[in-house]
Amino acid sequence: MPGRRTPVFTAESMPAALAKKHRTTVWAELVVLEGTVLFVDEESRNVAATAGSRVVIMPNTYHQVAPSGDAQFYVQFYEQGSP
Repeated sequence: MPGRRTPVFTAESMPAALAKKHRTTVWAELVVLEGTVLFVDEESRNVAATAGSRVVIMPNTYHQVAPSGDAQFYVQFYEQGSP
């Protein structure tokens, strides 16, 4: 069940913490609206997500993102279960 969602971020507006190794305690999904967002996690996933892409973020898995200069993206969190 979808829960909280972040605002739409750009490379300039995203919180600095997203570019550093961090984790969430619930399932989440990275949703890319424009540009490209590089998603890297401790499970050795290295995904260049482009516009229209969604990347599932597993709970308690450290990850970080690196958006392109033209990227727009948000994170959808899930209250119960996975996306």
